[in-house]
Amino acid sequence: MNRVWRAAESFEPRGIPLALVRSILAFAQLTTILLSPDRLLFANPLGTTPETRCAGLNGVSLWCVTGGDAQADTLGRVLAIAALLVVVVGYRPRWSCIAHWYIAFSIAVDGTATNGGDRVAEILTMLLIPICLDDRRSWSWRMPTRPLRPAWRGSAFAAHAMLRCQIAIIYLNAVISKLTFPAWHQGTALGILAHDPEYGVPSVLRPFAQQLLSHAWATDLLTWSVLAVETLIALSMAFRRRTRSYGLLLAILLHGAIILLMGLFSFGLIMITLVLAACADMPDVGSTCDHNRQEALPSRSRTRIGTSP
Repeated sequence: MNRVWRAAESFEPRGIPLALVRSILAFAQLTTILLSPDRLLFANPLGTTPETRCAGLNGVSLWCVTGGDAQADTLGRVLAIAALLVVVVGYRPRWSCIAHWYIAFSIAVDGTATNGGDRVAEILTMLLIPICLDDRRSWSWRMPTRPLRPAWRGSAFAAHAMLRCQIAIIYLNAVISKLTFPAWHQGTALGILAHDPEYGVPSVLRPFAQQLLSHAWATDLLTWSVLAVETLIALSMAFRRRTRSYGLLLAILLHGAIILLMGLFSFGLIMITLVLAACADMPDVGSTCDHNRQEALPSRSRTRIGTSP
């Protein structure tokens, strides 16, 4: 318990990793909005009308608030792009974090061109709100000049701990759900996925993939390695930042391969930023804040408080 208390007291998330998380995540969502036409992004399944699409909680999403018709879809798209661009450049994280969550929520509940990463982005942006609300910097790329206030530091620490738990749950659930299919525990799943007409290996890489996966040992090894990597990522969330950074490396390798071989660009980026967010705690930044404040003091003041000129 004392270790957790000390970690909470020194917790400081406002470093470059957090800025990268928010910018890369917003960029991934931008690709979905910019590259998906309305007929895919806001498709109405058979028997569904714009009115039923915006019923219940969905009614507060951006594209329903703007009207839910074709003209409103364009307006909502423009507003979402503008908000995400603000997040990408890192301007005013204290307020842009709220708009970012709202856009992520709207995409998750109203968009139909989803790939699983949209729900993850909704959870991630929601948990980033307590982390960013006391961030009074104009730009998230600048080092903070003052520490977080104690109450907000506690809230940010709790949100970050919840984020790590959520990551562990997501990856362990992925492993368990895969093991319910015989192809995964038999080691043949990747061989089947490689030939899938929608998510299979691109035609450029298909000859190489077919040659590799023609060997049973290679198919078994690659299939089981996916399960092992996802398990290790989940377990790394229970340890210190250095161990979590190894989990981040595994996530980059895993989802980088998914982007390359399956073309799930937005999904891969979102999952990488999710694990990167678990490495956003920077306990050394607090001391940097104190150092910056002392450097800003006149030499007489520094001598008076016991620091060397």
